[in-house]
Amino acid sequence: MNNDKVNVKDVLSKLFKYKISIILIVGTFLSFSLSLSEFLQKSYKSQFEVNIYSKYFKNPLISEIVPGVYNIPEMRFTIDSMVKEAINDDYLDQLAHDYKFYSLDLPEEKVARQRQMLRERFKYYSTGGQSYRVSFEDSDPYRAKKIAETTLDRVRGHFINNRIDTIEVVKQIMLQRLQALNASQKITTSGSDKALASRSPEVLSAELKKINTNIAALQKQYNKSHPKLQELFQRKETISNWLEEFKSQFDGLEAQGAAVAMPMDKEVNGQLTGKFFAKFHDFNMALDIEKKSLASYIGVIERPQLPITPIWPKRRLFASLGFLLGVSFAFIYIVLKELYAPSRVELMKSEAKSSNTIFLGALKCPTEKYKTSSIGHRARTEPQILNH
Repeated sequence: MNNDKVNVKDVLSKLFKYKISIILIVGTFLSFSLSLSEFLQKSYKSQFEVNIYSKYFKNPLISEIVPGVYNIPEMRFTIDSMVKEAINDDYLDQLAHDYKFYSLDLPEEKVARQRQMLRERFKYYSTGGQSYRVSFEDSDPYRAKKIAETTLDRVRGHFINNRIDTIEVVKQIMLQRLQALNASQKITTSGSDKALASRSPEVLSAELKKINTNIAALQKQYNKSHPKLQELFQRKETISNWLEEFKSQFDGLEAQGAAVAMPMDKEVNGQLTGKFFAKFHDFNMALDIEKKSLASYIGVIERPQLPITPIWPKRRLFASLGFLLGVSFAFIYIVLKELYAPSRVELMKSEAKSSNTIFLGALKCPTEKYKTSSIGHRARTEPQILNH
């Protein structure tokens, strides 16, 4: 009967038999993989991590002016979009010009391709909460660290400047509103004509058109020295001066529209001006405090460091790969060697041929593999070689 069990001793004996070949094959692949890792271009990574505190998004001092963000996922999306805005095409072109990554004089298609390749060397992702990590990969470790530091300053500056620009816009709008109130109050108290007490641009313009119509009608009957015409001319000049004075108090049509919307009663206008000025003073202080505190809203968890070991190629990874390939090829070598090695019968035939005899066959016991001799020792039954 055939025995299908694997004899461990036979396997170990085969491995011991080919031990020198196995050592040579594994050593060759291991040396080649380590040498390859030395010749490949190395890539280093320098990174930094920042934390945008929640008070950057929801500050009670300016919550009535700049709307806050109170949702954590929305904060993450906002941080992600602002980081991408900081690392824009202009910044990439500036890096390319400073570090000679590519020339800006190339055709637009090639510049766009090179810019995209440079952008792919940046990696930015959220690390939880309001923390965000940005890394840059380069073949030069010192250049990788320098670009990471420049990017850190760029990202922090973008967060700070973006908020400061918003604050300045709010202050400018509030200042225009206050100027509109002061201008309308000044116009209300400077005139003496009761018919034009409102002093709004629409009323003044309508009155000016009416005066021009009366002047055109009277000029057909009287000359310019007539008292009625002189009175109309004087009235026209007064209203024109009021309109010019009104327009000079504002920086644009929006402020003029705001002044028109204000009530022209002297007492009410004075009360509104006082309340608005007090509110403007409080907001102005809050905005100045916010501007000086912005730098503390962006914390740096990890600053860019000089990378010591490359992220590619990794010696351990290449060594492991070389070892596995060496073991695989050594196994294939042993299998092929055993498959093409001559069998026992073929060796007998070769021996018989070399002895100038005829090989008739090999006999072995079909029932017993071992038998005991008369003196009690275990003797192995060997196949009998029949030679003629």
